[in-house]
Amino acid sequence: MFRVEVGKGDLRFSAAHFISFLGKCERLHGHNYGVSVVLEGNLSREGLVFDFVEIKKIVREICDSLDHRFLLPFESSCLQIQKTGEEWVIHFGNRRYVFPSSDVFVLPVDNITAERLAEYICKRIMETLQPRAGNLVAVTVGVEEAPGQTAHYRHSFTAEVPPQIT
Repeated sequence: MFRVEVGKGDLRFSAAHFISFLGKCERLHGHNYGVSVVLEGNLSREGLVFDFVEIKKIVREICDSLDHRFLLPFESSCLQIQKTGEEWVIHFGNRRYVFPSSDVFVLPVDNITAERLAEYICKRIMETLQPRAGNLVAVTVGVEEAPGQTAHYRHSFTAEVPPQIT
């Protein structure tokens, strides 16, 4: 079994968020996130697990889509979320946030944690790789939200197609 890893450099994005938990909600803040990806598998006929240039391109596109946005956890049970015209209105208790739609990236997750971001990015990568992942066994994504604080999500390739992200 072989593995390749890409990370650092331009596999980064800056974004704002807050986390709601235990009936509380953090203040709005941001991070300069770093992303790393490990692909595990057998060697192809060319002697590669996967082309470094290609996987970096895939991850960079995902990072670019998240960059300089407010990350909205659309499946949150703690937030009241409404889209009105060109704005997103978010309520938590007595707090009210209003963001222009162009500044918001809606994620199909329950909370914007490094763990959920790693899972989201991994699923997006898997959707892209699925048709040409014959030799791949697993994908692991790490999301660093601060130096020394990284969450990882690992998913194995199976005969099933991973759930689609909308």
